[in-house]
Amino acid sequence: MDPSDGTLTQESVMANLKISANIQTTENDDEKMVGLAMSIKGTERIESPKIRKFDLNLLIVLDAVYMTGSVKNAAALLNTSSPSISQYLLKLKDYFGDPLFLRDGQKLSPTTIATKLHGKIKSNLDGLISGVEDFEKDEYHQQLVIQCPIYLSIKIIPIIGEFFERENITCEIVHRVSDNMVDGFSDLLSLRQVDLIFGVSKTLGLSTKSFILDSEKLAFICKKNHPRMHDVFTEEDVKTESFCYIHTDELPAVITRQKVENSIQSGRIFSLNSPSFLSILSHVESSNSIAIVPQWLFKKFGSSFNIKLLETDIDLPTVDIAMSYNKVNLNKKMNHLLFEYLRDNFPRYMD
Repeated sequence: MDPSDGTLTQESVMANLKISANIQTTENDDEKMVGLAMSIKGTERIESPKIRKFDLNLLIVLDAVYMTGSVKNAAALLNTSSPSISQYLLKLKDYFGDPLFLRDGQKLSPTTIATKLHGKIKSNLDGLISGVEDFEKDEYHQQLVIQCPIYLSIKIIPIIGEFFERENITCEIVHRVSDNMVDGFSDLLSLRQVDLIFGVSKTLGLSTKSFILDSEKLAFICKKNHPRMHDVFTEEDVKTESFCYIHTDELPAVITRQKVENSIQSGRIFSLNSPSFLSILSHVESSNSIAIVPQWLFKKFGSSFNIKLLETDIDLPTVDIAMSYNKVNLNKKMNHLLFEYLRDNFPRYMD
């Protein structure tokens, strides 16, 4: 017994059990004692297997019939049919072993058991329903979870923020940084752990939908005071210079990188492999390495780094930027409008 509050502690239960049983405890006996003591301590609420199969919709029907006194009125309140309400009442009767409601002229009157049961569950049921309704109305729409590389977030987040302001929507944007590893993207959308994924992959599973927002042009860059590079980068330079490249396993990006290799017809020497374009820019300005980056990135951050754009006759492919989401999200008006707004306005941020 805990002298401070009078509660039965696990230690006291253990002691009493050992004394009363007069057991010479071993290591195994101690484990049994712990299990028994915990079972005694947890007797406040033991859940029966029967309750696990109980349909909570029955309680909503019970409340509706109790409040309206009619199967017909309860059906209208719950937007269902009278036969459905009658079926639910039969299930309640079977479960509790009591008719719960008896015919009294034109209305149904609750039995004593129904009155006691309704009083027991009413406040908790109202709180549960209110909580679900509040969640549907507010919380669900107050957070939008997106996943994409930091580079793309610089373009995407301003458009989403612009949309929320235009529609007067209060919503927190949660940005999860993508590590450019495509494994798991589909699961994140299917399990609805993420609302939107931005990247170069356009096929993330049957339950998802994707479309192209725009395409990016690529360019060669180096530091401004590079000892060999002046204004033009040629195929001959490929043989002598080292490179850094963005690290990703997204298939379109891998294919793009292979197209570059095929275009310049030479295996390159790499000095940096990074998932971050900002890391690549930092590395380029402090080394003699060359990088292939989106032209937009250079326009946006070129003045902040000691780097310059190189002209070239080498044919560099373009890279598609895709947005993917769970098809179920199309059923929500806000999400549908947001998808359209992103699709229509993303090209403005590419200029």
